Amino acid sequence: MPCHKLLIVINFTGAGAKRLPSIHLYCASDCAPNLAGQKPANSSDKEAFIVVISDGTIGMRLQALALGEAMKATKHSATNIEDIITTPPTVLRHFPRLARHLPLSWLRLIVGPKLAALSDSRPAIIITCGRRMAGLSIAMRRLGRTSTSEGGTRTIHIQDPRLPPQYFDILIAPRHDPTRGPNVITSMASLNRLDEATIAHAAAALAPKWTSLRAPCVAVLLGGDNRRYDVSVAMIEKMAEKLGKFAASTKASLALIPSRRTPRKLLSQLTTLLETTPHAVMNSRDENPYPGILGHAAAIIVTSDSINMASEAAITGKPVLIAEWQAETGRVDAFHKAMMKAGHTAPLGTNIPKTSFIPLFEMPFILRRVNDLLLQ
Repeated sequence: MPCHKLLIVINFTGAGAKRLPSIHLYCASDCAPNLAGQKPANSSDKEAFIVVISDGTIGMRLQALALGEAMKATKHSATNIEDIITTPPTVLRHFPRLARHLPLSWLRLIVGPKLAALSDSRPAIIITCGRRMAGLSIAMRRLGRTSTSEGGTRTIHIQDPRLPPQYFDILIAPRHDPTRGPNVITSMASLNRLDEATIAHAAAALAPKWTSLRAPCVAVLLGGDNRRYDVSVAMIEKMAEKLGKFAASTKASLALIPSRRTPRKLLSQLTTLLETTPHAVMNSRDENPYPGILGHAAAIIVTSDSINMASEAAITGKPVLIAEWQAETGRVDAFHKAMMKAGHTAPLGTNIPKTSFIPLFEMPFILRRVNDLLLQ
């Protein structure tokens, strides 16, 4: 019996940095085994739909949604996108390689009827992100290849799962991670929904609370507690000292923007310590100034725990300064070193660097590479 593949055709219009992708999806049958690197044939008129599956972790879910929404936005409106939040099965989370070997009947029971039936009626592109979701992605790929729908399932996994790349149709891994292969796309930063136009539009609608701050206005994007450490009182005091010295040296005002991970106590303590420093802080009564503040600010400070916010800030090409709660290690440290070496960010000091910062916007490149790999 022939297996089936999904074709995505991307055309680019415009010139230079304003080239815009237009994506069209078709289905095709292919008699060869369903591995990356093979040529499709015999197109069909059935369209695939995009499914983002996550465990709800904000950073992971938003990366997967960013890619899914970018794909949906650049092709005709008949294509749907579904956002599914689910707890990954324990056995697949801790032993992802089992998804390659368990009987299909077992996999259907493990993932549940809703996920097992995703591509029964028509082909699906399934996008997942993070090591916790890798086993589920592998299971969905196997189940989708046995589906009765024309085209079957294709999987795109974001972040390095530390598994062989051939377990996925497409793997999007950070450049500072070691995974490489013919179906691997490397990215410097994390995927996100922002672009220059979105930032500029939001900046034009920014509330007077922020636009009336003394120039230069510097945005401070605050993370907080994470899997590596909790932010202690000593860390907060050290951060306040660094921000205060920076503001005094540059005669800047600070726009303090907390994230979902910023504890209220952290924000309260930090603003108290910065009482004599000109600043404004986002509170529950404010309309969210993000991402407009990225367009308005003369420079952007990002706490070192947040790869996502550093990635978004780097789109602007403005000075992006990384402020450490403590010395970072592992992947986070590797990310920041790579971003600084490439000229996208710099460590926080007491001045705004006069050197040029290189803007970083990777989504068009990633969409082109996704297209190339799905066409092979």
